[in-house]
Amino acid sequence: MMSLSFRNPAEAATLLQQTLAKNQQSTEDITAPPTAAEQMRQSVEVLLSPEAQKAAKTGDKNADIDASHLPDRIKDQLKMIRSIQERIAKRMQDMQAFMSDRSLSPRVREGKMRQLQMEIMAMTNSLIQATNELNQAMQQMKLSLADRALAGTLVSPQNLQS
Repeated sequence: MMSLSFRNPAEAATLLQQTLAKNQQSTEDITAPPTAAEQMRQSVEVLLSPEAQKAAKTGDKNADIDASHLPDRIKDQLKMIRSIQERIAKRMQDMQAFMSDRSLSPRVREGKMRQLQMEIMAMTNSLIQATNELNQAMQQMKLSLADRALAGTLVSPQNLQS
């Protein structure tokens, strides 16, 4: 499973392009054992903030954002970014499923992969735009560095609830 951090939208776009290029290599054996880096990523323990733990228990995936003292405009933007991140993650999972589905013909699989890639690229562009708008709003509202850091942690991958 891949985890993405979108603190820097340009890096997210670059990472996405690298991932897509890697996924297009149809000759690669999907069943190859994971590399040491992949094994390390899979064994990372994620600790949730008390707010995120509460959200997980109540089923409200944005309870931690709502519980923050940030302005409503910033909260709304954070929720939008989180939603886009979740949709991108879902599409990435879909890509993995189609890559390993050998019941599909190579042509059908390739077509579906291209469609998913285009969707992911469009969502990545939306994510970049939403992140830029969040940064502009925080700047216009003259939020403190602590509040900006809080906003960054609220949209970080460990706070995403599936």
